[in-house]
This record gives sequence, structure tokens and C-alpha cells, in this order.
Amino acid sequence: MADRTKRINPELRGEELISALNRPFDGEIMVVDFSDTLQGKDTSRVVDLMPNKDGKALFRVKFNSKAIDPLAAAEYGTNFVDTSVMSDEKIEEFLKRSEFDFPLWFKHTPGFKMGRAVDYNAPFILQVAGCNFHDGTPTGGCRFCFVDNESNDGVFGPKKAWLSVDDCIDSFLRARDKVYEFYMEWTGKEVMTRVLRISGGEPTLVLDWILKLWQAIEKRGLLDDDCDIVGQVDTNCSTMAILDQGILETLSSYPVKFLAGMKGCDSKNIAGNVQAEQTVTRQMNVIKTLVDCGIDVFPQMYNPDPATLRLFLELVDNFVIDNFSRRVHISPLKLYGPTRRRLELEADALGIDRSFNIDQSVEQWSNNYSESIAVLDAYLRDAYGIGYRDEVRSDVKLENVSDPFFF
Repeated sequence: MADRTKRINPELRGEELISALNRPFDGEIMVVDFSDTLQGKDTSRVVDLMPNKDGKALFRVKFNSKAIDPLAAAEYGTNFVDTSVMSDEKIEEFLKRSEFDFPLWFKHTPGFKMGRAVDYNAPFILQVAGCNFHDGTPTGGCRFCFVDNESNDGVFGPKKAWLSVDDCIDSFLRARDKVYEFYMEWTGKEVMTRVLRISGGEPTLVLDWILKLWQAIEKRGLLDDDCDIVGQVDTNCSTMAILDQGILETLSSYPVKFLAGMKGCDSKNIAGNVQAEQTVTRQMNVIKTLVDCGIDVFPQMYNPDPATLRLFLELVDNFVIDNFSRRVHISPLKLYGPTRRRLELEADALGIDRSFNIDQSVEQWSNNYSESIAVLDAYLRDAYGIGYRDEVRSDVKLENVSDPFFF
């Protein structure tokens, strides 16, 4: 288990990983090969992992709203909701209240049609193979991380590969055709994957490559008229000192949304979750920087402390980012294979029973989630007269109202 009295500095660790993850001369970045990983097994239940030109499984999909996908609904035992026969109003109402509202992020993007929301529901995902919260130990990084530890260490090995911009785009196009044919054969329904998601690890450590990727997508004509491909970039909001604002400003001209992964709502809460020297100040300043650069940001909070959440929301809304609380969502934490394995190894290091550590952690996460949802809902009703998930997040505009944030 990581030594909690000697946490790593995520910005210093990030500087190390920039060199490890990027090969500028070759135009490649280090990504995860999902073959034989716990995460790969978790995420290939409906659609198989997808290969690059060399046949390595560098891509996966995530079904955000399982209910609107005919195959995911059947696999996960959820009633299928056929959006193709629903009115736009009913589709929007259903999706904004779904656990993951990602399809609606692209509501105002050219070419988006509510009746084709399924095309924006299951992104084609690659994962940057290093996280700056991770210290290289078997239990480093976020205690609830969904990613295998070896996928986050930034060390090249059998479960890593180098990926170029062209290989990424070509792989996306090949996979999209195969997924389309697969759905037509098995369901008779059209599914045209549109979302290219850069996850991790920490994608802002390869920001230059991401910009080159979107410049290449534009050069190929894949943004003409209806934005044939749209994007999502994830960040853990920890790389303030090493963010290139020039790149972000240029990237903001593309149809790319940022998921701002917030790991809590006060510095003690955050540091305990990520096992690193992450602070609420750095976390919020990253989000403010993204907003300043014109990036469309969707804050996603994990395991906040319900005791400090309301004060955090009040301070941010009034003094930092206008409408912030209307954009933030709180995500449930689930016991995926990599998470379970991390908690088992953590228990071994602590000399406690594995099942006890897992049950105790899951119970705490579940309680924090339900209590925090109640706090957020009550705050929104008091401050804005609306409940949680009562509006579409992409309809809400964020605007910075302060200088750099200090908490």
C-alpha cells in the first residue's frame, strides 16, 4: 500500500510521465493494451475489445446509458428504451436523469439529433498508460480507480503499446464500420459510433498529441458539415502547473468536451481518495483554466465528503465559477475488477481481512454517494429552485467569476 504519510506530488510526477508517455519524434504516445487485463474483461461484455493496425487491443467501449443500447440492455438485464420511436422531449428527459448523461453533452454540436442519441452513447476509448496520482506501487493512486495498476505506472511493457495519430483515426473508422455491421446483424438497428474518448491515466500529459489528433481529424474532412466525429478528453484536474493553455485554446475550437474528474470537495477528502498531494485549490484552478480557455467542461465528482460538500458548492458558485453546481454530477463507485484487486492488496499490506476491507470501503463509498446526492439536490433547490438532474448540463453555461481559486 502507498505510504499515506509520504504522498507524491502529482505535478512533479506528471513532469516525469510526460517524458515517459510521449515520443515526439515518432509522433506516438504510450497507451494501454487491454489484452489480459481485468479492465479489459470488465468492459468487453457486449462489444469485443478493438485492435489497432498491429492487432493489439488498444481500444474499448463504455455503454453510458445501457438502457438505450439494445445489446447492452439485454446483457445487463435492463429494459430497452428505443429512442428511435420517442419524441425529442422524452429522449432528453430520460437521458438527463440517466446515471451517465454523456450523450446529451453533444446536444449543441452540429449534426446532433436527439433521435440518434445512441450514436453518442458508447464512445471508442483509448487509455493513456500513466497516471500522475500513481506512485508505482501495487495500490498507488485513487483507492477506487477503475484501471489496472500496471496500466497506470507509465512503464513500457507487454501491456502497453505506442500509438500514432493516424493509427488511432484509422482504427476508429475500422471499428465503427464493424460495430455498425454487428448491430445491424444482431438487432437490425443502426448504431454509428461518433465519440472518440481519450481516457487514462491522465490525458493532459499528452495534450500536444491530442491537439494533433484533432487537427488530423479535421484535415481528413471528418468534421465537415455535421461533425462526423466528436471527442471527449478526461482529466483528473491535477496538472495546473504543466498545462499548455495555448494548446487548450486551440483545442477549444474542436467539438471536444472535457470530463473534469474531481476526487472530492476538500483537500483532506481529495488527498485521502487519491493518495497524493492533490488539493482542492489545484483541482479548481485546473477547471477554471479549462473554462478560461473556452473548453466545454463537465465536472464529475467522485466520493465527496457530504459534511463539507454544501460549503464547497456555495463558495464555488458565489466566488469562483458561476453555475458550477448546476453542471456538476456525482458518480457512483462500483467494484470493478481492478478496484477489487487494489483493495485486496491494500488489505494484505495492512494485515487485515480482504473481505472486511472491501465491504467497509464499498459501504463508505455508497453512503457518501447517497448522502452527497441529497446534499447537492437540497442545495440546488435552495439556490436555484431546481432539483439534481432537472436540467440538461449542456444547456448550462459556466463562467469564471474570480481570480485563481484558493480554499
